[in-house]
Amino acid sequence: MTRSPTDLRWVVDDVIPHTAALKRLMGRVSIVPGRDISPQLIRDADILLVRSITRVDESLLAGSSVRFVGTATAGIDHFDIEAIERLGIQWAAAPGSNALSVVEYVLSALALVDWLRPLMTGATIGLVGLGEVGTRLAQRLINLGCSVVAHDPLCQRWPQGVVRADLNEVLRQPVVSLHASLHDNPPHRSRAMIDVAQAEMMVSALQSRQEGGLFINAGRGELMTRRALDILLESAWSVVLDTWPGEPVLGAQDLSRCDWVSPHIAGHSAQARARGSNMLAASISQWSGLSDYVEPSHHKPELSGAGLFDEFRVSQAPDDPVNWVTQFLTARAVLAREDARIRARGSAGLSAVDFDRLRKSYEQPDEWTGRAINMTHASSAVYQLAADLGLKVTQ
Repeated sequence: MTRSPTDLRWVVDDVIPHTAALKRLMGRVSIVPGRDISPQLIRDADILLVRSITRVDESLLAGSSVRFVGTATAGIDHFDIEAIERLGIQWAAAPGSNALSVVEYVLSALALVDWLRPLMTGATIGLVGLGEVGTRLAQRLINLGCSVVAHDPLCQRWPQGVVRADLNEVLRQPVVSLHASLHDNPPHRSRAMIDVAQAEMMVSALQSRQEGGLFINAGRGELMTRRALDILLESAWSVVLDTWPGEPVLGAQDLSRCDWVSPHIAGHSAQARARGSNMLAASISQWSGLSDYVEPSHHKPELSGAGLFDEFRVSQAPDDPVNWVTQFLTARAVLAREDARIRARGSAGLSAVDFDRLRKSYEQPDEWTGRAINMTHASSAVYQLAADLGLKVTQ
């Protein structure tokens, strides 16, 4: 490329944060809601940056002057890669940018709904997908003493301590969490991987044990079919949905039957959003041939506020280490707040307009992974669990 990105015309989704790295590259920018991005709007644009709600395919891009399209998300199921490449357009995503945020969401949800203690004292969790999120979540759970089984036929480096199992075995566990990428590529197509047969098997497995079951989807809604979700919601399974089939619309009946719901915000920490922007900035710089660009690390917690580490002071830690972890995570769980915001809109269910408003008004939490905690009065067991949780522990 011969022109600087600052000389180009940009169209950017209005929820993408303008980090310093991205601002340094921006030219003439039009900022618009993702659902308003249309062929007419991008006809004269050179660079298009979106998040997950904009479908990027030939019907959007054909006839435009777009030469680079990026998504500030890890998932690319809203990108028609074949069409993008056929049109000669460079594309980029932000793999791993939201992994820590989703890990923290799931851990906090487990604590909030009273499943963390059972997992730390013998129950097994099944993970579907061992990508950036699944692998990090598995390691964190293993550090906390949990038993983890997982299914991922595409995983190249199997995490130590995770038991490999087929999909059905994973779905029979008392806790199941979905983290597979959504795709239609044979032979391991993930779209609709949980259908009626799998859901009925999960209900049967639940009936054979007394401790109950928890199902979490903080991956992609279309990993399961609409009917499979119906079966789970009609059963005794506890269900936590951050994503669901038919998203963004969630009918009134489904909302009433679901135990906990959040508007697809598991990966929306302040740091995750910033990482996504910085990773796109790095990709645009590489595409532009800028040799002096320094890529921000997306593995470090880029915390808002002063300094890299914040400090959580604990003057009195409880004698029960598991209780301390549960209290810590519950205090940082966003699920109860987001569930209340959704249900406060009434009994008519969730429309696309409601969904977008909830996401745009979401109070993004700071990630706690890697942040400092003062535990002067903690027992050695609590001290160790805090470290295993991912905190930087001081005494």
